Amino acid sequence: MPRRLLLPALLAAVATACGPAGPGGKNILVITMDTTRADFLGAYGSDLGVTPVIDGLAARGVVFEDAYAPMPQTLPSHSTLFTGLDPRQHLTLENTYKLAGEFRTLAEVAAERGYRTGAFIAALVLDEETGMDQGFERFDKPAGIWNEEREGHPPQRSAEEVTLAALDWADELDPEDPWMLWAHYYDPHGDHAAGFNPPGRHRAAIDMPAIRRRVAQGAALSEELDQATLVEFWAQYAAEIRYMDEQIGGLIDGLRDRGLLEDTLIVLVGDHGEGLYEHGLKAHGAYVWEELHRIPLIVVAPDGAHAGQRVGGRALLKDLEPTIKRLAMDLAPSRDGDLGIDLWASVEAGGRLPRRPVFLERPHFDEERVRRRVRGTELTEDDAYGYLAAVLMEDHKLIRHPDGTTRLYDLAADPRELRDLSEQDPALRDKLLGLLDQWIADNEVGEPGEGIEISDEKRRALEALGYLGGNDG
Repeated sequence: MPRRLLLPALLAAVATACGPAGPGGKNILVITMDTTRADFLGAYGSDLGVTPVIDGLAARGVVFEDAYAPMPQTLPSHSTLFTGLDPRQHLTLENTYKLAGEFRTLAEVAAERGYRTGAFIAALVLDEETGMDQGFERFDKPAGIWNEEREGHPPQRSAEEVTLAALDWADELDPEDPWMLWAHYYDPHGDHAAGFNPPGRHRAAIDMPAIRRRVAQGAALSEELDQATLVEFWAQYAAEIRYMDEQIGGLIDGLRDRGLLEDTLIVLVGDHGEGLYEHGLKAHGAYVWEELHRIPLIVVAPDGAHAGQRVGGRALLKDLEPTIKRLAMDLAPSRDGDLGIDLWASVEAGGRLPRRPVFLERPHFDEERVRRRVRGTELTEDDAYGYLAAVLMEDHKLIRHPDGTTRLYDLAADPRELRDLSEQDPALRDKLLGLLDQWIADNEVGEPGEGIEISDEKRRALEALGYLGGNDG
């Protein structure tokens, strides 16, 4: 597999370094839920009843109401979570790329402070070849080998297998030593021929009237599929989430039974959403619609502070790295405005998160690949290659296609993104386009697949901020 690296242009400002400040810290439990839409969780308003465990965590912790992944793909989003950098900064823009060893991950910081570190991965989309093993003394993954081009669906294992593997490792832990455990659950990712393959008892427990109501509300759902097929597809997805929720409960109960859950920071987060044929998109890898980028994000503080609080404003996946460092390790976040922020400052202030533009992106590598993934979305030949990007500011979202055409949506009035306002409000369109152009200019990466070297200036900035300094392997 060729290694592809793309270079961002970072802001020149150098701020407080993020390196280790001393030994020890609070325990850290990071649970990532692959392909999990926020709107299927009770904590985010769903009436499907499929997430009792997660909803219980929400009652014990803080719910960030509007959380976003930077890209609707697994490896880029997880790389952002563990580095605190956008994909254009950590260089991992596709599942076939690799997070370079010189980027310092949260696990490496924890290991340097004396933490025991274990990762339990549900699919080989996050195996060692991706660089996600950095900093983990135990990196436990499914059996099997992904093909050389790393296309198609990777070998995977069930949520129960992830939970059991994680608890086996937990049996080795000393309650007196700090630990960081990452559990990755993959079940809602639709890799089977029929879409999903949930356990029968979970499928049987789904509230079908509630599913039918939700599908009926989806005005943008694909007209190519009949209503019964769509309802069953949504029901299977909901059942996968119910099964995953059960196994997350097993992990948390198992850690509690072993006396390991006290003084523990719990972070539960999605890596991206799923199309479910809204906007014609079955899965998630080719567009930047809201249902693909909106993710659940729940944080339970080690001391249980602010239980039940809900925080408005847009939280970003890159915000978790500085937030975890602050809450678990008492490390101050960087002050560079282009990096993630400490979410807990807004929690403690009891208010909304700061107003800031949010940038979303999905590289398109070839027309055939995009067309395989998209139904009903207009694509031109020029549109299929390049960077599909979006910017959100206040209530509005601007999407720019690789061919330069734009779409503008008012998310408050039109949350399902059905009415393009580009021609009706050209002034707003151009204002948002200016923000997007500036962000791209500040984080130039060249054409998809091209590799260029990190300049000495940017390398020094990354090193001073604590984001470089690991091994080069």
